[in-house]
Amino acid sequence: MVKLKSALLVGTFIPAAFLFATPALAQEAQPAETDDDAPAAAQEDASAETGNEIVVTAQFREQRLQDTPLAITAYSGETLERRSANDIVSAAATVPNVNLTRGQGGFGQFASVFIRGVGQSDIHFAVEPGVGMYLDDVYYGVMSGAVFQLMDTDRVEVLRGPQGTLAGKNSIGGAIKLYSKRPSDDPDAYIEVTGGGRDLIAGRAASNFTIVRDRLYARFSAAGRRRDGYVKRLDYGCVTRSTTITQRTGPSCVLGTQGGEEVWSARAALLWAPTDTIENLLVADTVQDTSENPAQKTFRQGPTWAGAANYLTGLESYTNYEDYVSRPTAAAGGVPASPYRMSANSPLDAKGISNNLRIEISPNLTLTSITGFRMSSTNLSAQIDQTPASVNEQNWHLEHEQFTQELRLSGQVAELLEWTLGAYYYHATGVSEGRVTIPGGLALGGGGVNLDTVFRDPVETTSKSAFAHGVIHPTERLSITLGGRYTDDKKDFTFNRYDAFGRPHPTLGSLLNLTRTFKGDRFDYRVGADYRFTDDLMAYAQVSTGFKGGGINPRPFIASQAMPFEPETLTTYEAGFKSSWLARALTLNGAAFYSQFKNLQGTLLRCDSISPAPGFPCTQTTNIGDADIKGAELEAAVHLGGFRLDATAGYLDFQYKSVVPTSRVTLAMQAVFAPEFSAAAGIQYEFDAGDIGTITPRLDVTHRSSVQTEAVNNPLTRLPELTLTNARLTWENADSDWSVSLAVTNLLDEFYAEGMYARPNVPYFAGSYRVGQPRQWQVSVRRNF
Repeated sequence: MVKLKSALLVGTFIPAAFLFATPALAQEAQPAETDDDAPAAAQEDASAETGNEIVVTAQFREQRLQDTPLAITAYSGETLERRSANDIVSAAATVPNVNLTRGQGGFGQFASVFIRGVGQSDIHFAVEPGVGMYLDDVYYGVMSGAVFQLMDTDRVEVLRGPQGTLAGKNSIGGAIKLYSKRPSDDPDAYIEVTGGGRDLIAGRAASNFTIVRDRLYARFSAAGRRRDGYVKRLDYGCVTRSTTITQRTGPSCVLGTQGGEEVWSARAALLWAPTDTIENLLVADTVQDTSENPAQKTFRQGPTWAGAANYLTGLESYTNYEDYVSRPTAAAGGVPASPYRMSANSPLDAKGISNNLRIEISPNLTLTSITGFRMSSTNLSAQIDQTPASVNEQNWHLEHEQFTQELRLSGQVAELLEWTLGAYYYHATGVSEGRVTIPGGLALGGGGVNLDTVFRDPVETTSKSAFAHGVIHPTERLSITLGGRYTDDKKDFTFNRYDAFGRPHPTLGSLLNLTRTFKGDRFDYRVGADYRFTDDLMAYAQVSTGFKGGGINPRPFIASQAMPFEPETLTTYEAGFKSSWLARALTLNGAAFYSQFKNLQGTLLRCDSISPAPGFPCTQTTNIGDADIKGAELEAAVHLGGFRLDATAGYLDFQYKSVVPTSRVTLAMQAVFAPEFSAAAGIQYEFDAGDIGTITPRLDVTHRSSVQTEAVNNPLTRLPELTLTNARLTWENADSDWSVSLAVTNLLDEFYAEGMYARPNVPYFAGSYRVGQPRQWQVSVRRNF
């Protein structure tokens, strides 16, 4: 019913807005100022950037980035365009101690997000993200579809460290918040067309519309992107001229590609200000993604299933032998198993609608209501080996719906106190279903266990919380921050395992309508102080806590593996400074922290202690130990006329203090996706070309040290250190109406792995990795109105 109402609302809102809208007229951009006498709808966006400053809302109110006593990085949409960032992954690439990549293995458009060594790489929505993702202040509760496209972006805020008292839902590692441009009376219309290598064709457009001046505005934006894949799927029999059965349907040995993109998105926003003290923002968005499966490459094969075949292609060739045919050998009900085809694409259908109501009750009292409904449906297929041998094949269909409601009451007592009280409610339902095929024992074409099962696992999650946040100003330069949040969580898990005909599985029958429940509550706090030595130098110190909820292992093969795991908790002690120099031409910010990590959750690929035999299939989410994390971050920016230089650096020292012996994790091991060093730098200069406008070359470099991808560290699944370089050249005419840019990503054409999907030991002896994009070029033409 909620979905139906949302669809009806979107369906009536969009045509009506177009019917009554007045198209935007071109005019020059105005300075970033706020007229206190103007209605809220007509005020400038919170992210108005002047020089190297940006305004953020991380603490429930508008603040200059340099006045916010948090480890926070923020980029405006204009800055992200200069860096050729087209999604949230590339947007966060330069933030220190942040590791945001596309999901591991072959699992479609999933986000794997870690901040300061804390996060989550498991795609299953029954496991909470360790870093909160927010779209226009609405919490995004799953990792599927979380690789947000930067379609019409106002700004991106990245908060590092536990956000237990600030974010709408507990975000133990930090939060990444994407804000879209709001409707206003500023025309701000544009259209952009892009073409490039691998038959890239893309476009995006947006415009404001004034329906009733000073009262009703609309903004519409849309984007599309299509690009061919870059890893060729070769037919093994065709290439080797062996007796292997081929799947070819023509003269070529190429069956298809992986890594191709096809994404379409749209957004509509309606801003209504019936009075000077009431503002309501209604937003609807949709993403339709029919991209190919991620680009994969085989790096490990076992003689028990490969035999004399060699499925390893050239070391740095963008090829594999995946044919997307699963070949189960387990009979069902006495009927021999039959091969079945798997999809070469990972379609995603994601939609959302949100409403942000702000009522100024009095000059010092404001009520804010943020309501959101989101749904997503995605299909994916994942292969451990990327070969015709079909060692481990997984077909997944994930359905997710969530409803969120947040209420905030904010006020101010003279110049002494700024406070916010609030409540938050989150309810989500989801179903993961599909088929897992592990054929053959140790015979050729098998992976160790003869298993073919269909599964359907519903999950329901409810979270309620109340919070308070206050900033006391004892003196003009000293501020003390106090915050607290109480959260109550409940999760219900149900597991079902069937054979290929939909009957109870003969050996996994204990997992039939098996229900497990997790309940827990938690109080988090934040205590901090900041002191402004001068108008351009501020130092702060704080202690803050956060947690990630517990649950039940979401992938049991048998009932004994449906084990609970406890919440993980984090207490972080942090000190930092924010400074501006040379008349604010130079910005220098830094932070150092020490975190105590308790009951760290990890994913184990082998768990003999809860399995009937060593090597029995198992993927277990469980608590693996306690750890200490130390680190530091530094950010610098120089803006002198047309010259811009930006640089960041991060350092992490992760040390286990205790481990669970049955996890096989040792004290010497490292956490997943926690590189010891990370750094980034970008430089550009805007040349004045007289009557023809300006020409701006830019160069960006990012670097990270090696990272582990498995909780039980394995040298075969370690990602080596990586340095990537991007370049961009932009021409803009004197009136800023037209611009043309040439961008090249991965300029040095590095061959690298983004993530691993491996079971290199018994019983599978197989593994593949996700291949990063090779060098790509594109040309964009933009017209502003």
